[in-house]
Amino acid sequence: MAGLYREQSQLTFEGDGPKRGPAQIMEKLRALPVVAHNPQTIEVQASVTANAIIIFCTGELMIEQGKPLKYTQCFQLVGEGPGQYYLHNDIFRFIYS
Repeated sequence: MAGLYREQSQLTFEGDGPKRGPAQIMEKLRALPVVAHNPQTIEVQASVTANAIIIFCTGELMIEQGKPLKYTQCFQLVGEGPGQYYLHNDIFRFIYS
């Protein structure tokens, strides 16, 4: 997964961040427990430049077989070449309600 990030990439997870670059981002992701994602909605829009898109997801995930938790995630993919993208921004939040 580290190959999806570049030095300019940023991740904010539950207000912790932003973590910058592949090393900091992967350190944060590796510290998280094993999860199973169940995306329920995905919305995609063009971004500021023609080679970038914004993606917003909602869904549920289960942490180590526990109770499903609702989440939102918004991320921006930026193209580096034909069919090649990297994660430039990644923001994740649980929905507590």
